[in-house]
Amino acid sequence: MFTVDYLICRDCGIGWVEQPYTDPSYQRCGLASAGLAALRAEHPGLTWHTLGGHFRVSEPFWTAVGTTVTGGYSQRKPCRHAAEL
Repeated sequence: MFTVDYLICRDCGIGWVEQPYTDPSYQRCGLASAGLAALRAEHPGLTWHTLGGHFRVSEPFWTAVGTTVTGGYSQRKPCRHAAEL
């Protein structure tokens, strides 16, 4: 099982993901990468970021999944449109 919270702003063309979670028995099987890829495919043309800072232990994960992603899942505060949601 994989879950992730996300927020998008079509006006600014930005998406944010936060708190991805993969059940421990499925970690390191590519489920999170596939889930994030499906989310990007569902919302094409956006740059992708995270809302919070990355824990040191999760930095390799964000580097790996963000390598070819516009925005690279770098930290970015929500735009004024998204902040109003």
